[in-house]
Amino acid sequence: MQGIIAYEVYLPHHRISKKEVAGFHGGYAGKGTKSVAHYDEDSLTMAVNASNALTDVLEKHQPGAVYFASTTSPYQEKLCSVTLAKALHLPPNTGTIDYGNSLRAATNAIRAGMNAVDAGKGAVLVSLSDRRLARPKSSLEAEMGAGAVSFLLGEGDDVIAELLGSSQVAGEHISQWRTTDDRFLRQWEDRFIAHSVSDALFQCAQDLLTHSNASIESIDTVVVSGPTQKLSLSLAKLIGANENQVTMMRDESIGHLGTANGPYLFAKALSDSKAGQTILWLQAGDGCEGLLFKVTESISSYKQKKPLSFYEENSNENVSYSDYLRWYELLEVDEGRRPGASTPSAPALRRNSDQILGLFGSLCLSCGQNYYPQQRVCVKCHAKDEMKLFSLQGKKAKVATYTVDYLATSVSPPTIFAVVDIEGGSRLLAQATDCTPEEISIGTEVEFSFRKLYEAGGIHNYFWKVVPKRGVQHEA
Repeated sequence: MQGIIAYEVYLPHHRISKKEVAGFHGGYAGKGTKSVAHYDEDSLTMAVNASNALTDVLEKHQPGAVYFASTTSPYQEKLCSVTLAKALHLPPNTGTIDYGNSLRAATNAIRAGMNAVDAGKGAVLVSLSDRRLARPKSSLEAEMGAGAVSFLLGEGDDVIAELLGSSQVAGEHISQWRTTDDRFLRQWEDRFIAHSVSDALFQCAQDLLTHSNASIESIDTVVVSGPTQKLSLSLAKLIGANENQVTMMRDESIGHLGTANGPYLFAKALSDSKAGQTILWLQAGDGCEGLLFKVTESISSYKQKKPLSFYEENSNENVSYSDYLRWYELLEVDEGRRPGASTPSAPALRRNSDQILGLFGSLCLSCGQNYYPQQRVCVKCHAKDEMKLFSLQGKKAKVATYTVDYLATSVSPPTIFAVVDIEGGSRLLAQATDCTPEEISIGTEVEFSFRKLYEAGGIHNYFWKVVPKRGVQHEA
């Protein structure tokens, strides 16, 4: 039995209401909100955070490959899947591939991953993430959200959703596109998009159902991810899906997540499914790709580290339009009379990659004291060169002290720095993010989140920040 062994969703902490967006431009205010990536988040950081939640499963099912899919990769010429594998402590011989250029990159990566599993290459981690940008005041602006979903594909009794079949239909048409010089997503007229996408999607659905000896009426849940949310529901009706089959598609709190949109809807459907039920996923984008899954008995024992309800109950819905403009660099602001950030040193990044990306410190083999950054001599027992690598990821951490800086240049002031005590004895100076000064105090339990410190010289400088533990995750 081959299919999905585990999955996790990562959604940014922040939301902006469509009313807030429309209020700035004076247009029609739609219902709901959309997820907004913070200024230090991009498609790679969100993919790392979604995948990092699968740590326990990855230790049991060591993936032989990592696939990353996004239309907004931070680099046009550099594999993000390599950085993702490094942050997850996977060995150098792990296969790495990036997919992009279409919303169908999501299902392309999953289908390729299933082919690798079928070929006996072992488990495959697939992470789908996007942070697309629409032109201000465009019809897409209030809809384009941000988020990531990671799946671990494999075979065996741990599979929670078995792949029953797949199909794909290519369709050459211009509906949504972006050139290498374009910052914003472009889109053709709605009726033309609907006509162009519908032909390929209808054929893809018919091919998959026919080859699987199924009918649309026999499917329990239908997920259709098209170029826009409104069109996705129209396409679902086109293939004959009824209201009960597409309930999870009526989500007005997140927006359209680009490459991660179909995976998010599928994850949402999977979290509400029971053993024996079937899920049909149709992903439009330069044609259409279809995947048919059957939920197994293992779904009853599977628990997400952070269920979707966590993001619904612990989000910040007070983001202003000016915040959004600054975070997405749509509004140029004065950065103060300070020198610009220096270009990160490539040799230093390579030399310290375990420490920076993997958050590896050192653990004294003599007394058990751990340190960050890595040390050669133990301060506690004075043993020399008796250290081994020790990862701080997933370890309990609390704020020992902190400072709030209103003078430091920041896209999202004020800047909060915290001295964090790590389980085992080490202490780390870290920047706190996704929080206000009122949410930080001495003793606050925090967790690590992969973020971008800054970009200079075309190099993205990534590191780990801390965020307050929220919801049922808080043990204090």
